[in-house]
Amino acid sequence: MYANYFEEYQKQLADWQKQFLATWTSAIPSGKPVFEFPDSVKQSIELQEQLVKSYLESQETAAKIALENQKKFWEGYFDLARQSLATATKAA
Repeated sequence: MYANYFEEYQKQLADWQKQFLATWTSAIPSGKPVFEFPDSVKQSIELQEQLVKSYLESQETAAKIALENQKKFWEGYFDLARQSLATATKAA
């Protein structure tokens, strides 16, 4: 049972190697590129680039918001500390 799978695998591998070598050798004398990228691949790359740019922009926005919130938190903390100190000083 496993021998059949192994034989089939070897046959497919050999066929793939033959096709690869045939394509490679046919392209060498003509100087023609073996692989030509269709428009869909270019569009896919452009889409990926747009996705990455929008992701980075959203990360930048999230970082700015986080920093603003931290700044407000600490400002509020120190204002409260000053008010507490002023109240404690007046009471004493």
